[in-house]
Amino acid sequence: MTAMAIKESEAFVLMTYPLAEADKIVVLFTRLYGKIRAVARGARRPKSRFGACLEPLSEILISFYERESRELVALRRCELFCSPFERAATPEGEAFLHHVAELVDALQPPAEPHPPVYRLIRATRDAFLQGASLPALAAYFEMWMLKLGGFFSPLEACAACGKAFPPEAPIWIARDGVPRCARCGPPAGGHMILASLRRLLAEMLTRSPIEWSSLPTPKEAIQLHRLLTRLLRDVLERELKTELSLNV
Repeated sequence: MTAMAIKESEAFVLMTYPLAEADKIVVLFTRLYGKIRAVARGARRPKSRFGACLEPLSEILISFYERESRELVALRRCELFCSPFERAATPEGEAFLHHVAELVDALQPPAEPHPPVYRLIRATRDAFLQGASLPALAAYFEMWMLKLGGFFSPLEACAACGKAFPPEAPIWIARDGVPRCARCGPPAGGHMILASLRRLLAEMLTRSPIEWSSLPTPKEAIQLHRLLTRLLRDVLERELKTELSLNV
């Protein structure tokens, strides 16, 4: 069977799985080709040519090729651009990276490039390395992943009656991300958003992750993270596999 042309792209490593005795399956989110699954031959050997490139959320340059009727592409080589290992050495940092990787894997379909998501991962990684609060950074990433996936509606007006929300009033948000006012009634299975948290969500739309992560108090960051985690569970219709430490 004829091999297709070799392709290259920047990519973030999401996760790896062992394959046979010496190989790995690598899930990657690439800038040019979206999410792909690749076989890295010999990656489990001590002197593998892939070295430390395949750690979670490492940004690498890859070359690969695919064959017809094969779901997995073949990873030929990779070059490390940036590793988050410095902060990932802590249990909290490692849990955060796995959380980011799980959300990208769960919310991005295969083989569909999404440049805004790629830029979001890169900006989040940079803020992570700069020491941003992990609960705040997680909340920022979660909100933007929902919004880029089309699940988070604007929070300025009630979707039922169309009236603008008073600045100091709490609102309700349905399981699909649609907001409603208290008069129209909380939707079944909906979640309440306090006015202070709504203002912080609005600030996310205009600030980078490192800028925004300094705005919420530790309590507000945890409240937002828990709210957005519940919304993600609603969207995915399952529990998340990763759990972020909230003591940082």
